[in-house]
Amino acid sequence: MADDAAGENPTLFDETAADFTARVDKLINAGRYRRGNLFLSAAASTVPPTGDILDYGCGPGRISALLARRGFKVLGVDPSPEMISVAKQQHLDKLRVKFELCESWTIGAQVGVFDAIVCSSVIEYETQPAELLRKFHRALRPSSVLIISFANSRSLSRALFHRRNLHLGAQVHTWTDREFIELLAQSGFRPIRQTIYFESFFDRLFSLSILSASQSIGALGLIVAARQ
Repeated sequence: MADDAAGENPTLFDETAADFTARVDKLINAGRYRRGNLFLSAAASTVPPTGDILDYGCGPGRISALLARRGFKVLGVDPSPEMISVAKQQHLDKLRVKFELCESWTIGAQVGVFDAIVCSSVIEYETQPAELLRKFHRALRPSSVLIISFANSRSLSRALFHRRNLHLGAQVHTWTDREFIELLAQSGFRPIRQTIYFESFFDRLFSLSILSASQSIGALGLIVAARQ
């Protein structure tokens, strides 16, 4: 596996690809894919309309597809062959999007080629998150952005369910908002918007899903950061 592959446990994500994708598609079909909508909204308001976006750790490629349908040129990479296989099975028409395994594509060799990098629920699985962020910094063009989510250590939802959820249990790191902003700063990034929190057990009940936006509830925090 490449030394900068997206995440450190492709076997887990191979085994769960079908179920994970089914859950995401169910949310999309119900108009409740908040994660995708948050990343899409952040990109639409900060990235040039036809800009080049890297979706690092793209999983089944649903966020990549959303971005491509908005007009962006998207490259989705992931270390899981099953996730990439599922991503390629989408009806992508003539969209400017492609998917590659991390083993055949390395971010360490990229310098100044992207207008934005999207990174959804990846960095918490990395053994060396600061090094990954430095590679992101090199791969981005000047005046570009990093749109990234991190595992929120203050989340009650995460604390209650991390032992039952295989993905949560495999995470290597969690951060407070301040800790993650400091990590970004060390790698040359500056947040340009307030952190948005999302995803919790309340998402199952539509009337209570708004509670996921609380810092003490949302399992993930989303940050938009400028490359300095």
